[in-house]
Amino acid sequence: MAQGGNKNSGRKAIIDMRPDKNEIIKDIVLERRSMTEIARRLGVEYSTVQRYRDEKISEEMRREIMAGNRIAAIEADTEIINQDRMDVAMTYESLAKRVERLITKAEQNEDDHFALAAMEGLRRTLRDIAQLQGKLAQNLTVNVSLAESKEWVTLRTILQEVCDEIPAAREPLLRRMRHHVLSVTKEDTIL
Repeated sequence: MAQGGNKNSGRKAIIDMRPDKNEIIKDIVLERRSMTEIARRLGVEYSTVQRYRDEKISEEMRREIMAGNRIAAIEADTEIINQDRMDVAMTYESLAKRVERLITKAEQNEDDHFALAAMEGLRRTLRDIAQLQGKLAQNLTVNVSLAESKEWVTLRTILQEVCDEIPAAREPLLRRMRHHVLSVTKEDTIL
């Protein structure tokens, strides 16, 4: 009686043997490429990639990849915003220096009316700089859902293992979680 495929053959999945395994998994989870495209690139059948996705990529891996991707995108956006803010601040500072040079030149030429007008311009520029720096001082925060946290996924796995080992611990653990207002989702009721 012949067995179909290589089930239980002990052979590693082709994706596991690739040096770019982590990028392939990210492509699958984040759907950056279609599974057909991934299969073509690897030289395997579509079903091989589909089976790998279904059997080898755990929910924890999915959450970790998705959370990491979200955080990377937020960090990249924050870097762009911070660079734009620095460009604006440097432009205002440059303008203030130019106005200050005009005031100095007008004073040296004893042109009081021009110096007074330039001082008013400098005052407005300095006010704008102060407002801008106040806005720059505001902290940008990154919020990550606890459910997506790598540490929470690990802790939840540990809690599940302990509750499986000691079933009597499940009820007191859930009671204490509710007491401390930790949300107990449908997934957490598995504990």
